[in-house]
Amino acid sequence: MAFPPWKKVLVVDLGFLGDTVHSIPAIRALAQAGVQVDVVTTTVGAETLALVPEIHQIWRIPLQKPSPPFWESFSQLRSLRAKKYDAAVTWVGSERNLFYVGWSGARDRIARITGKSSWLARLGLTQMVDGSDRSAPVFEQRLEFLRKLGWSDKDPGWNFKNHSLEQFKSKLPVKKPYLHLSVNAASSPLNEWPLDDWAEVLHQIWKKEPRLEILATGAGSERERARLTDLAALVRDDRLKIVLERIPIDFLASVLQEAEIHLGLDSGVLHLAVALGKPTVSIFRDSVGRPGWAPRGSKHRVLVRDCACNQNGNISCEGGRALCLSKITPTEAAESTLALLSLSHQS
Repeated sequence: MAFPPWKKVLVVDLGFLGDTVHSIPAIRALAQAGVQVDVVTTTVGAETLALVPEIHQIWRIPLQKPSPPFWESFSQLRSLRAKKYDAAVTWVGSERNLFYVGWSGARDRIARITGKSSWLARLGLTQMVDGSDRSAPVFEQRLEFLRKLGWSDKDPGWNFKNHSLEQFKSKLPVKKPYLHLSVNAASSPLNEWPLDDWAEVLHQIWKKEPRLEILATGAGSERERARLTDLAALVRDDRLKIVLERIPIDFLASVLQEAEIHLGLDSGVLHLAVALGKPTVSIFRDSVGRPGWAPRGSKHRVLVRDCACNQNGNISCEGGRALCLSKITPTEAAESTLALLSLSHQS
């Protein structure tokens, strides 16, 4: 099957940082196939995709939790329809993604169906692609979506505008060598590890690597600022540098690029670090979709624990984190980090 001779394609990708990062290889694949690629995305997605040189135009939708009702998007949809795209595609089958594709006015309106969705959301589609296999890395799942449409080239990987990242090096609030730390998970507090354990990890790392500074950042919300402040109070060490305010994605990318290792949770920051080629140590609750999101390869260490509430889809998680992530010990996280540091020093 030959890839369609599209000239202009609208990609609808209404996810946040991690989702957007995993979409970049597929977006680049479209662009390298000779397609003009425009993207509908969220505010943080727009910040991230601004670093990708192949994208022609970014349409930003200021989504938040809870998301605004569909009808608030009608004026923007009129503008999209006026562009007369050859195709509109989405590889994430949420209702809002399907709605935008179906009402985009594009000639071909194609969606990867990744879960339950209403017949109304699917009403405007011209083609649906099965997306039930979640075992491959998420970015590979999105490339496989293109393969099912006839694309046959190699994975183009990630690419970021270097000049955008270079400008921030002089503004880094730490001295090299340093480790980047993320103790917050915007997606769910249930993906977070106890702060006492994080503090113990840092103390164990410093016993072996006393020159290593630690830079901890967050998204700037009141809850995340409070957790970072509490972490600093527990650690009581000048080698831990805390940034309470949210930093822009391009600055965050520079922070990660210059770090020795990223240490953190199942969060968007982890996926940006992986895309930038950095070694990572990450902490995951096990779930059906975890294999797609967890980093793979010798540069990454993934610490996983079963979580009955996650397996059952119970977001309240009776018993809290004590039943799940706290089963991972600080020694495991510290030893994994030190092992990656040792490999990094050898290379």
